[in-house]
Amino acid sequence: MMIREAMGVFWQTLKDTWEELYSLAIVNLAWLFAFLVPLSLAYLLAGNAGLVWLSIPFLLAAVALFPMTVAGMYVVTNRVAHGKTFHFSDFIAGIKVYWWRSLLWFLANIVFLVLVYANLTFYPSQFEGAWVVLIGGFWLAILAFWLTMQVYFWPLLIEQENPRMLLAWRNAAYMVLANPFYAFFMVSFSVVLFGVSAALTLPLVFVGMALMGLLGNNAVLTLLVKFGIIEEARPKP
Repeated sequence: MMIREAMGVFWQTLKDTWEELYSLAIVNLAWLFAFLVPLSLAYLLAGNAGLVWLSIPFLLAAVALFPMTVAGMYVVTNRVAHGKTFHFSDFIAGIKVYWWRSLLWFLANIVFLVLVYANLTFYPSQFEGAWVVLIGGFWLAILAFWLTMQVYFWPLLIEQENPRMLLAWRNAAYMVLANPFYAFFMVSFSVVLFGVSAALTLPLVFVGMALMGLLGNNAVLTLLVKFGIIEEARPKP
């Protein structure tokens, strides 16, 4: 069940965050502002009838920058999870390398969520019976499985010698199925960390996305060591 390893990932994530707090805060602010600034401009321009047409480019910029900066965040937190230091240039380099993959990843998630929503609303509105409930439960289970896979997706994509997205999704699915209890703990930790960060606001601003990146990378590296794919995740002290 790897409960001890899961707890180790949680504490290692908090330790890494504390040790690299200053550097992580800088890239987390860059991630946050890259998304919020164009989004805020789009909102403000939408209220001006004469400039409403300008809100669309800023909205598209916000939508594009969000997944691109997420990719950059996972790249720098991957370095931290390996026990390495990083610079802001690594964040930019990560965006440059993975920008088109990040957009495809974001689009794939949107399409999948729309598909699940369509199925959850279609069957209850058109049919009745216990089997409709079963279908709804099936799609909710698929949704939960898909969201769990996303915890592993970016770390696996970065770790792969050949960064193929379909391969990363396949490997993520395998990792979830190979140890579902471990995956459950990782999702639970993600919800707790993000929820506490959002509730306190300041942690979300300074380390919210960094926590998600570190947790995912530490979780994947722990599994790779457990499966014997790599010998160690970080240099021994």
